[in-house]
Amino acid sequence: MPIWLIDIFAASDLDSTFWFLACMTLPLWFGMIVLPDARLVRLLAQPLLLAPLYCTVLFVLLWKWYHASIFPDPMAELSYSAAQGLTRHPVAFLSFYCNFQIMNLALGSMMYQKSLRSGFRAPIELLLCWLVGAPAFIPFVVRLLLRRQSIR
Repeated sequence: MPIWLIDIFAASDLDSTFWFLACMTLPLWFGMIVLPDARLVRLLAQPLLLAPLYCTVLFVLLWKWYHASIFPDPMAELSYSAAQGLTRHPVAFLSFYCNFQIMNLALGSMMYQKSLRSGFRAPIELLLCWLVGAPAFIPFVVRLLLRRQSIR
């Protein structure tokens, strides 16, 4: 299905799906940053629990898109411009964005668990992880090294 056709007829659905994906991890980020000592947050903020849980959202989205026959066409060649064209497709973009959210949350929950075991809070590092992803790991590791704690 052409991208412009999807954009015209499904713009509101795509917009609401984007906002759902953007906000689906918000409660856990809020808990890890603002309420790090809450028992429920400690229970839920487990990387091996969160990633599969949110991957089900991704699988449901992919399944619905498959049944609606709005998957992007496969890349004809392996090149930068072909990959760029693929990401312009709304379905591909939303699936990549969902993956980005899941990976950031998995890394953030690992940082949260490590900070709990090390006896400190890391709200700035967690906020950075939520917003920019993997680069937030650098100040977290520097902080561990300055505290003379193990990176493991």
